[in-house]
Amino acid sequence: MMEILVTASLATLIYIYMGYPILVWLMARCFGMDPKKAPHTPHISLFIPAYNEEKHIEMKIKNSLGLDYPKDKLHIVIASDGSTDQTNQIAKQYADEGVQLVEMPKNIGKAAMLTQVVPQLEGEVIVFSDTSSELEPNALLELMQNFADPWVGCVSGLYRLRKATRVDSRSQSEGFYWRYETFMKYQESRLHSILGAHGAFYAMRKKLFTELDKKSINDDYILAMRVVRQGYRSVYEPRAVAWERELSSVDGEFARRQRIAAGNVQQLFELWTLFNPMRGWVAFCFFSHKGLRTFSPVFLLTFLIGSMGLEDPIRLWALGVQGVFYAMAVVGYFQQRKGRASRVFSIPAYFCLANLAMFAGLLTFCFGGGRAPKWGDKS
Repeated sequence: MMEILVTASLATLIYIYMGYPILVWLMARCFGMDPKKAPHTPHISLFIPAYNEEKHIEMKIKNSLGLDYPKDKLHIVIASDGSTDQTNQIAKQYADEGVQLVEMPKNIGKAAMLTQVVPQLEGEVIVFSDTSSELEPNALLELMQNFADPWVGCVSGLYRLRKATRVDSRSQSEGFYWRYETFMKYQESRLHSILGAHGAFYAMRKKLFTELDKKSINDDYILAMRVVRQGYRSVYEPRAVAWERELSSVDGEFARRQRIAAGNVQQLFELWTLFNPMRGWVAFCFFSHKGLRTFSPVFLLTFLIGSMGLEDPIRLWALGVQGVFYAMAVVGYFQQRKGRASRVFSIPAYFCLANLAMFAGLLTFCFGGGRAPKWGDKS
């Protein structure tokens, strides 16, 4: 019995992190098709949600005003969700340059604010962008080329990290993680659709926007996948780049991933129809990348517990390999705490912290009712 548990857990983990990326690459090479791109400049609304973002809002506005896009077709909107700092005052200084400020009288949460404000925007395409992300000058033009294809409903840009000024697990390892994720997103996009957009920078046709539940956690994922559920494609545009200006601390990164993991479970329930085999490649990717990946901490736990019940010498080998890996993760974690890090130890640390956060997110959703996200997940 334990042999079956260990074998099944290990095989699933290998498939999640190695088998699926290889398989989706092969499928994309054989059956993939890029969108029919062409120069396209529709009227767009650049929507920037904010809550107490006085640290970033002015840089974000200046970056937005400097984007290479026809000014008569670009509408910049700052939506302040009951900010209590200087966010609103700073944004108002740019009213003469066409920047519109929408003020919520009190904090109602990001999902509720999106539902209230987005339908009022005038753009044919809505571009969502975080205050802490800096868009490259040509980012909007690159993103919009994909909308020349009438079957493209949502496009996600490429999220990249600035070179860190300090050493921590995210700066050392998230670059590797995002290269890994970017590879899979590109293959999934060619096959049919990406599984969720980067909240830092993505766009969708306004007519495809649907009301969000106020408890919705990962709105960027839900909106992108609802587009797919409506029969359109959600694609990836790696030439439309958004740079992240601020890195999370380990504690902030853990809290962010915990919220994302709780949202992942929420999404599986809301978007369960995408598991239908009749959805073709979408069902294959949704099951492999989102369904199985969400429960990878459970497979890691069952692999560890099952290994304890094996007979020697297999038990010693299985527990020894896992012990070494987890010990490397602990070393990597404490190295970061001391302001030092090496790739050998930081990658295991990042992997373990990410899975621990996912497990905490599973518990949060199951026993906490799937709480809505808090603003400001960087610390």
